Amino acid sequence: MLIDTHCHLNFKAFNDDWRAVIGRAQKAGVRKMVVVGTDLESSRRAVEIANGVEGVYATVGLHPHHCRGLKSRLENIKGQLKILAKNKKVVAIGECGLDYHVYKQSEYKDVRLTTELKNLQKRVWGMQIQLAKELNLPMVIHNRRADEELLDTLEHFCKDDGKYPKGVFHCISGSKKYLARVLKMGFYVGVDGNVTYSQGVQELAKEIPMERLVIETDSPFLTPKPYRDLRNEPKNVKIVTEFLGKLKKLTFDQIEASTTRNAEAVFKLK
Repeated sequence: MLIDTHCHLNFKAFNDDWRAVIGRAQKAGVRKMVVVGTDLESSRRAVEIANGVEGVYATVGLHPHHCRGLKSRLENIKGQLKILAKNKKVVAIGECGLDYHVYKQSEYKDVRLTTELKNLQKRVWGMQIQLAKELNLPMVIHNRRADEELLDTLEHFCKDDGKYPKGVFHCISGSKKYLARVLKMGFYVGVDGNVTYSQGVQELAKEIPMERLVIETDSPFLTPKPYRDLRNEPKNVKIVTEFLGKLKKLTFDQIEASTTRNAEAVFKLK
């Protein structure tokens, strides 16, 4: 059995055929999927999808790219996330974290990365760290070009008791030094389809201990070779598994067994 620990079947790319997409994944041996929320609307949709299908789970959270305009609404949003998170199919808080990439395409008119916006991202993520700890849920952590600041922020919001929530660092990137710090903090690490074409990700994947590795697709994004021009789907987690086996000089069955065991452990999947 394979598990896709990070997909976005709640995005508009799957509006018309998400059930068929799940069926294709199941046929390929992907028996469990985690549908990840990025704002309130997509979080609600993730829960809705998960509630209707056995083996599909949801996360609820606020992606750092969606922090704009939230400054005066944080407590209200926290309350709404808390209500959603109490659904029995919700297995984590996220996708949350920091994102210092300047997007050329965005639903927001002002895409400037200001100091004020960086600070707001930290506040929004801090709120979700505290919520994860309060509800005893793991986090799905997003990082883009914010390596050390992200880890420093995590330490800041956990300094009262010195304990970190469990969770997954989604779609690993950055330096080996950054990865080593993530592992030292006790987190799991997600590898996606870009491992099939990114040498940087391949070098990081080699360093991830098998007991900390989970596999993801980030569907509809990051389609692996040889299908990069097509929409990504959870079924392609099988391609990631095959590639990781060759990269780490292990069998498909070894990668499958370890990553499934890790996913079930961190997200408490039944």
